Amino acid sequence: MKKSGVYAVALKQVKAKISDLLDLSVPKPPKNGWVRSIREALGMSGAQLGERLNLSRNQVSILERKEADETITLKQLKQLASGLDAELVYAIVPRQSIDDMIEARAMELAKQRLAMSHQSMFLEAQQLTSEQQQQALVQLANEIKTGSNRDLWKVSLQEKYQ
Repeated sequence: MKKSGVYAVALKQVKAKISDLLDLSVPKPPKNGWVRSIREALGMSGAQLGERLNLSRNQVSILERKEADETITLKQLKQLASGLDAELVYAIVPRQSIDDMIEARAMELAKQRLAMSHQSMFLEAQQLTSEQQQQALVQLANEIKTGSNRDLWKVSLQEKYQ
């Protein structure tokens, strides 16, 4: 994906930031959630946290349950964090690098397209050798990567019905 100018610089910076996160070890949240665990570690009651946030003890309890159930909003978490004199840290961390994700997706699409064309070539008795198939796969994947990003992430009919 050759991009030029300001967009290319911005994209490179975003990829670098994301790459920094790949080594991040994401801790598993405590069973009762971070808010309740931190509050209890501080020796703070639910009523005391509520007082700091102009909430009732019951509202704090509800929010703590929502956090543990993963139904709380980011806004609510941020509010609770401020009452604990803490920061809410939020990130979506890819399981692999952006370039690796793009490469894998391009190869996946190339395999699908090659399989469809190979099927028709088989019917016409013009099959490719395995070496030719591999070369075609790499070439097609490179063409897909240099094409439109929107095409790269379109869900194919084959994927839709899997």
